[in-house]
Amino acid sequence: MSPPPAIESSSLGKWSEPIHRVCMMLQQPLDLGAQSRYPTIPSLPEWRHLWSAWDTLVLHIIPRRCLHDRPIDLRHPFIFYLGHVPAFADIHMAAAEKAPLTEPQSYAQWFERGIDPNIENLSICHSHSEVPKEWPLLDDILAYRDRVRARFTNWLDAYERGGRRAEVGAARRVWMAFEHEALHFETLLYMVLQMKPGDIQPPIEASFAPLGGRQPRESWVRYAGGSDLVFGLAGDNESEMQGQELPSRHVFGWDNESPQIRISLKPFSIRSQPITNGEYLAFLQTLSGSSESVDGLVPQSWVSLDQEPALTGDYGVRTVVGTPSITTTEAAMWPVCVSQKQANAYAKWSGKRLPTEAEWIHASRTYHLARALATGDRKAGFAASKSIDRVLGQEMNPGSVQEILQQPYDMFVPSDANVDLASWHPQPVIADGAMFIGNAWEWTSTQFYPYDGFKPSAMYPGYSADFFDPISDHAPDSTHYVVKGGSYATHRRIAHRQTFRNWYQRGYPYVLATFRLVDE
Repeated sequence: MSPPPAIESSSLGKWSEPIHRVCMMLQQPLDLGAQSRYPTIPSLPEWRHLWSAWDTLVLHIIPRRCLHDRPIDLRHPFIFYLGHVPAFADIHMAAAEKAPLTEPQSYAQWFERGIDPNIENLSICHSHSEVPKEWPLLDDILAYRDRVRARFTNWLDAYERGGRRAEVGAARRVWMAFEHEALHFETLLYMVLQMKPGDIQPPIEASFAPLGGRQPRESWVRYAGGSDLVFGLAGDNESEMQGQELPSRHVFGWDNESPQIRISLKPFSIRSQPITNGEYLAFLQTLSGSSESVDGLVPQSWVSLDQEPALTGDYGVRTVVGTPSITTTEAAMWPVCVSQKQANAYAKWSGKRLPTEAEWIHASRTYHLARALATGDRKAGFAASKSIDRVLGQEMNPGSVQEILQQPYDMFVPSDANVDLASWHPQPVIADGAMFIGNAWEWTSTQFYPYDGFKPSAMYPGYSADFFDPISDHAPDSTHYVVKGGSYATHRRIAHRQTFRNWYQRGYPYVLATFRLVDE
């Protein structure tokens, strides 16, 4: 039997999902829960895949002699994270099983929580674990890790065989441990990228295509906006669900994803591609040529490749498989990774701005649905020059559109999105159409603060609340800002969940985060 045809649109870009999947989503009544691609509790194969990636990073890419290094002063040394991930997981498994901690129980005290001081004032830092005078030996930490992994394997094996009742609180703790480990994989990776490139042990051999041609033509996608647009996760009230049996097809989220809220958006246009390394280098060279200061604007994701003065020589992009040149290789076409301050400087220079969190979510999920539908006679209707959300409302029942867009998972993310280590480095931005998920997180102009009706998690009360800026500080220089989407190192469960909210300090220059522009 031949495979179903792929959906493609000259105006919206190539889509690699079979058309029958889209048609299934539009049947009445819509059974959207059945289309979710992820089980509520991450499966044992998912865990083993995550453990394999983690071990590749900490036991191969980082040489043993470097495990006590701190390439970023604002973070603990690498060795801490080797103990932190299993300690966090064990604390939650012990609570799920109502059983003692794994030995040595002191590890839970030493490794429970890391540090994230305010980069503008290092004396400001949330509560964290007491740092021991000496970190335990690596072999002892790895033996502890193996005991914790065996504990999770036994729990998951019993659950998947039907021998363990899935109480929602226990299930949430297992899910929480999984996403915590996946998120810290990315933390550790961006720390590794700040090592001396020669100290990094590449996991694979990689080659980079030579730079061919100019930057992709800048293009924009229009949105009509609207009133009463729904954002956030529904039906995941931790306190109300405690003690219940796990509902079928339930979707867990972190506390800052709830409750659902309604927002009105004015019409806006968003650039279809994020800003590339090549474009950002041209921006810096323009500023330098006009005698404007570029202090603090050169990305930490770059490394100088020669001894020439700043901005006159060549730069490479930091990856674990090499530092490809921005001037001679495909890295010129990769999204540039910068701080939010640097992104804002570029936006101001260009006469544009960063999107709000709501604009970014609306643009992403609406575009992906429209792109999936852009086939046959619909191609002209979904031309990118038109307001995509308005055309969607004409092509489909508005109620169906809203029901699809409110689902926790964006079920129309292109299957070739660069997430979950599909590649160990970014890929060039696409010239035809837009890609909102993968390569790098994307900065927004939205300060990180709770939705109305927010309730902190009783299981992890400081996860979000410790990083919300006080209401009085919700100003242009607030500390933490929301990023959306996901990088090439983000687990696909997280990247595909459109309700997920990540955040970083606006001046933090090390993360895998890029940006795109918005025009009114």
